[in-house]
Amino acid sequence: MKILLPYSTHFEVVKTDSSAKGKVITGGIEKFCKDLEDNIDGIIPVAITKQDKENRQTKRVIRDAIALHDPDMILFNNPWWSNMMMSFNVPLICIMHEPLVRDIRMVELGIILRDLNDSGCHIHFVSPDQLEFHRNMAKRIKDVQFGAIKGFINPSFLPDDMPYSSDLIYDVSTVGRCDNEKAPFLIHQKLRNSSDLNSLVMTNDGVYKSSTVNDYVQDNQHWTEPRHTMRGLPHSEVIEHISRSKVFCSTWPKESWGITAMEALGCGVPTILMTGDNDIHASEIVAASRSHYFKINRKCSSDEFETTVREFAITMKNRRDEIAEMTREKHSLSKWKSCIDKVINMRYDDKNKSRSDLTEFFI
Repeated sequence: MKILLPYSTHFEVVKTDSSAKGKVITGGIEKFCKDLEDNIDGIIPVAITKQDKENRQTKRVIRDAIALHDPDMILFNNPWWSNMMMSFNVPLICIMHEPLVRDIRMVELGIILRDLNDSGCHIHFVSPDQLEFHRNMAKRIKDVQFGAIKGFINPSFLPDDMPYSSDLIYDVSTVGRCDNEKAPFLIHQKLRNSSDLNSLVMTNDGVYKSSTVNDYVQDNQHWTEPRHTMRGLPHSEVIEHISRSKVFCSTWPKESWGITAMEALGCGVPTILMTGDNDIHASEIVAASRSHYFKINRKCSSDEFETTVREFAITMKNRRDEIAEMTREKHSLSKWKSCIDKVINMRYDDKNKSRSDLTEFFI
């Protein structure tokens, strides 16, 4: 079975090698694509570079890959490519990673999902909270109901060699893209008056189209110890630093799932989830036990956040082994592969059933 996997990359790729593999991973979708390539038979990655997009070559690159490989299906992670994907006349799987955000693009998302469903595309979301959010948005904004989805899919797993450390040098750490929505530097800001707590932000370097985001990048160049900042780390080093943290913090309430929260818990690190006023964070579904995470409103005071970091670290100090063991069991590679295989086989069986039905119609 051949599954074409087009994906966007921020890096230039040699066109003779469209592999999704790389040391620096810039986001959850890129990691998902890398995990698919590394672990699922039949995956054919197709890199769409920044230059391809700027030169309006995305459709040509994918069309050439279809002609070369004759895939059984296409698995894509970008619903905004839907019209293009439907034009290829190849069975489709769409994985919805879109976060729980209200922006101008979401005005059309319900229509896009409805059209994909009508075309026979198999749509999978990553969490019930995410599905509910986008169903409500589609209904409220455009009075659109996009129909039933095929199911939910975990976008990641924990490998057997997850690090575990007793040498804890950071009181709290976080990982996130350097922009004002993800706001990874929020933990530095909350602890700016604390002289004895060490916080670590791991983020990326970059220049963005948005002046607001670029301002955020520039405004957060000044932090010094004990406010530690590391930029552009390979994924393996990110995980190593997380494992050496007393607690981890997810600063963005609008996550669709939460790969970094899973990785932190898999290292045995208790996790603080920052919520909005609705007291919901999609990463709650990631934890193996309700006691392994603590929710706090993103608008909390500096004192409240500092107290939470201190007390949660103490409370969970002797439960790190339990957190790691239970999380790794819940998110094992074997369980993830089984889930992905079911998604692919469902699409393949549906494709063959459609062909059989069409043959019977003409007979």
